[in-house]
Amino acid sequence: MAPILWAALGALTVYLARQGPKVKTGMDIVLTQPPVPPQLAQMTPTRAEVHEKLMRHCIDPYKLKRAAILFGHEGLSQHAEMLLTKAKMIHDMMHGAQAIVERCRMGDQHAMAMAKGIGEQARAGNKRAQISAYLIEEYSKKTSEDKQAA
Repeated sequence: MAPILWAALGALTVYLARQGPKVKTGMDIVLTQPPVPPQLAQMTPTRAEVHEKLMRHCIDPYKLKRAAILFGHEGLSQHAEMLLTKAKMIHDMMHGAQAIVERCRMGDQHAMAMAKGIGEQARAGNKRAQISAYLIEEYSKKTSEDKQAA
């Protein structure tokens, strides 16, 4: 009985290994075969306006990822890649802001100097520094409220 079970389990394993992964994530979802053929995929003025607004003003990585999926399904893979790249950048900036705030709270002088430098660059008009300063401020406010509530 045991050899039959082992043989069946081995056959099942081989079958599943040949099937490949069913779950697709990230870029695979966006850049899969779109429902719209590539020759019919057109960047209309409305789509261009939406893409421009997302690239200039949106700092929500989840919203950018959802928009990238939509652009990818419409056959506009280049625009989807641009949105995914921005979403990854914002996501990394969020983690950086979290690290800076936590290190500042622990008394790290280098983190305090980085936060001060980011603030100075933001006031000087650097767009990326303005986003970083906003993320640092938001994380700091959010965690201070959580600590006060506890």
